Amino acid sequence: MSDIEAVTVRTARPDDVPAICAIINHYIAHSTANFRTEPYLADQWSALLETYGGRYPWLVAESGGEVAGVAYAGPWNPRDAYAWTAEATVYVADGHRGKRVGSLLYGELFERLERQGFRSVMAQVTQPNPGSEALHAAFGFERVGTIRAAGYKHGEWRDVCIWQRDLAALDDPPKPTLPADA
Repeated sequence: MSDIEAVTVRTARPDDVPAICAIINHYIAHSTANFRTEPYLADQWSALLETYGGRYPWLVAESGGEVAGVAYAGPWNPRDAYAWTAEATVYVADGHRGKRVGSLLYGELFERLERQGFRSVMAQVTQPNPGSEALHAAFGFERVGTIRAAGYKHGEWRDVCIWQRDLAALDDPPKPTLPADA
């Protein structure tokens, strides 16, 4: 069985929060992919899942009975006119990178967002990050801008590139988006 066949993607549950924290906290501590400087606590992630999980898809990948990655969407901007644009994020657990876990998660995330009625998805990628750039380009994202020296982490100023992907044709006027479980 190939690595891709051994991975399943499902909706994140509250009992996944400790594993999600561990995955993301690894990136916070050891990379610039996440601009937080302090680790997330489980109750912070539980609150985020509760706040956004009904409107936006929050997914985990499982491999061998453990959470191998997480992908989720959230608001790009809270103002009403942005209601059809989401921001997407994906993280793969240490030891599972290079096994297409991120691709499986992103593929499912974008299918769900499109079914819900979202029309555009944004991503922010700290520079340099060739792996994330390649993943976003493979999913049809276009680099639409750069915020120069957006943050300071691990002793250096870092640029953040903004990437955008269209999901579906625009309706005029647009219909309200559906809930994540629709």
